[in-house]
Amino acid sequence: MKKDSYFRFIFRKGQALDWLVIFASVALGCFLVTRTYPYPRAMSDSYGYIWAAMKSQFNYMRPYGYSFYLQLLHHISVNVFSLIVSQAFIYALSLALLTLAVKKYWPPRKVWVFRAFEALTALSPAAIFMLNTILSDTLQCSLVFVSLAMILVMIHEGSWIAVIIYTLAMFASFHTRYTSVFFPLAFIPVLVLKGKAIFRISVIVLTVAAFMVFHGQRSRNMTSFSPHKQYSTGFEGWQLANNAIHVIPFFNKEVNPKIPKDKRVRELHQFVVRYELANGIIRAKTGNGTKATAAFIWDYDSPLKQHLIRILGENNYGLVWVSLGSGVFKDYGKWLIINYPWQFVKHYLWPNAKEAFFTTHNEVICGHNEIPVGKNEIVEWFDLPFNKDLSSRGDTFGKIFRPLFPWIELLTWLVFLASVAVIFIVGEYRSLSRETRLSLWMLFLFGLVYYGTVTFASPISLRYWMPMHAVKLVFAWIAVSDSLRIRASRDPR
Repeated sequence: MKKDSYFRFIFRKGQALDWLVIFASVALGCFLVTRTYPYPRAMSDSYGYIWAAMKSQFNYMRPYGYSFYLQLLHHISVNVFSLIVSQAFIYALSLALLTLAVKKYWPPRKVWVFRAFEALTALSPAAIFMLNTILSDTLQCSLVFVSLAMILVMIHEGSWIAVIIYTLAMFASFHTRYTSVFFPLAFIPVLVLKGKAIFRISVIVLTVAAFMVFHGQRSRNMTSFSPHKQYSTGFEGWQLANNAIHVIPFFNKEVNPKIPKDKRVRELHQFVVRYELANGIIRAKTGNGTKATAAFIWDYDSPLKQHLIRILGENNYGLVWVSLGSGVFKDYGKWLIINYPWQFVKHYLWPNAKEAFFTTHNEVICGHNEIPVGKNEIVEWFDLPFNKDLSSRGDTFGKIFRPLFPWIELLTWLVFLASVAVIFIVGEYRSLSRETRLSLWMLFLFGLVYYGTVTFASPISLRYWMPMHAVKLVFAWIAVSDSLRIRASRDPR
């Protein structure tokens, strides 16, 4: 008898309880969060997304994907709670698609254990809180889950439906967070090893086509804003310079200072060094070189912002911001990293890399204030009363979970590492099926790419780490359940 395809399997009666567990877990989490924080959390990024949605205009500081999502939702409802409900629904749906792929290809020996796995995967406290924010993180996380689920289906079934859904999810992800363009580096090496030649080639071609369409759209958006034809929004240059100047207070002590040959870079470097000697801002904001920060992009007392103000004059702020980020700031960041690699690793990369395992930077998660009343555009977009108190009812959720967040993150890493030990150290890897090995390598490579891009691109915040909670648990389930199945087949007792 022919086995059910994945897309038939997920709608079978036997999976009804799985859908219920996922959606009920997410609904419970949302209920608990909104009891304390009745209105979504907002920050400066939120204002940027809303502004772009209101104007139907590309914002050079943020991808347009989440603003487009807000526009679509606005046609259905202007109620702010529709945002919370829609984000929770999409998150639950995407997670159900991923966990049901796990159930189909790695069936549980005990159903109640799998139900607990589903609930634990859904009830990431950080992810649940982010459902109640006006930020793109939930949408991005959901698109990642859909992509991973479809790749698992492609590995096991070679489904063309999965290819189409994967391509659309990847394309949407490119427009939601720019670091997503690196994700196919984890997917393509695995997919080229599975299926017929036409299937493998089609997956690669569609992935490249999705990126090229995205590249063209972003380039046109930037060209409409900037007088020059360009793909860069400038943001990556600001990030690179922000991360690289972590070395400035320390390279004088550790090595002989070098002088940039490029005149623009040299002048910027001299300004940053003089500013740091006079004010000690970099040393202070990095905790004397022990922590990573994004403050040098945003804070007006940072040397990068002071350089912008110094040359701004009567020019358009946005154009100068983009010009610096796509030009001298990017070149300066590269120069510092190339010439002071050890200092960059020591004072930025290593402190940031450690933060991923024990994440203490919560940023917007468990904040007291929600939509700022002063942000009239946000209040207007969701048709809220201008004189209404939109602050939280307390900090119950934060008091409970804020101290636990780093330990929860550390625990999931320990579970992940234990599962790696099971398949490699205990010696079950060779006995795993080819599909299981490819699936594990895909998840491992995705985690590696995700970890690398997030760590290098910006100081780690808990919200950036949302997808990895489920990815680590899914990896652990596949590794342990298949290893136990193999052992059980050897020992029928």
